[in-house]
Amino acid sequence: MLVLKNIHKEFNTTGNPEDLVVALDDVSLTIEEGEFVTIIGTNGSGKSTTMNIITGAMMPDRGQIFLNGADITHMNEHERARYYGRVFQDPMMGTATEMSVLENLEVAYRKGKVHSPFKWGFSKQEKEYFINELKKFDLGIEEKLNKKVGTMSGGQRQALTLLMATMRNLPSHNRIRKEYVYFAEGDKHKAKEEVETGYKLAKDKYLKAKLAIKNDKSLTSQQRKEQLKQAYETFDSEVRKFDVTKPILLLDEHTAALDPKTAKKVLEITDKIVHESKMTALMITHNMADALKYGNRLIMFAHGKIVLDISGEEKAKMQVNDLYNLFQVQNNIE
Repeated sequence: MLVLKNIHKEFNTTGNPEDLVVALDDVSLTIEEGEFVTIIGTNGSGKSTTMNIITGAMMPDRGQIFLNGADITHMNEHERARYYGRVFQDPMMGTATEMSVLENLEVAYRKGKVHSPFKWGFSKQEKEYFINELKKFDLGIEEKLNKKVGTMSGGQRQALTLLMATMRNLPSHNRIRKEYVYFAEGDKHKAKEEVETGYKLAKDKYLKAKLAIKNDKSLTSQQRKEQLKQAYETFDSEVRKFDVTKPILLLDEHTAALDPKTAKKVLEITDKIVHESKMTALMITHNMADALKYGNRLIMFAHGKIVLDISGEEKAKMQVNDLYNLFQVQNNIE
């Protein structure tokens, strides 16, 4: 769960009180885990400022930000990076243009994980995973793994950026245990006892299974290998039940610079990824039809405030013309 509580942000580049701009005016917002929220509003209404506040790219003048119950208001941007993926309007942002497709994917896959600076490369399994994910876009990117990203089309770059924002190298068991306690609401000692007990039970079960498999003389070498793998996967899945660090996807007009055909394809893939992965997602768009078509909740910003927040049946019944008329009224457009 992501919670913004009484967020206020002002800008004044001249020092003149008359030039003060209120970007966010005491905004409070709660995003439940698994929600797909579309966001609309005029330029300067507070949409992108909200995303910058969430990522830590900007600090609020007042207010608090909570992630899974933990106050992350003063957590800096690079520390928050493992908790979200962001795709911008400009296809050139979010990737290193002088690096290959594979190199970009490897960096994204290892985001937030500590590893040796002297170890670099791609395992066969990782490469196969990247190829299979890229094929879903049907843009031929999987055939350009060794090409520099800067040589690709805008649509290909944006599709790559989307994949990089949504892929995740699973956190280690130690990190899962630490962050389960860090993000726990209420009694931290109880949370630590809970996760450590769960971890110990899962590990003991795995070690017993491992020993039994190794001592089973009736198994062939291949059978033993497969059963050991299955036993570890069972152990791993038990531990990952305590994982509370599922990333939030932030989409900042990510199809605005693409041609209509490519934009449609990227949006469809976005929707598929969000639903299949059960991700929490926020998508800024100027296209009201897309705002109504995608996601299960719609928010409208105007003058630094949230002026519309609809979901479920209410959102499903809203027509584009109705939304457009409301947009004009809230923004004083004649």
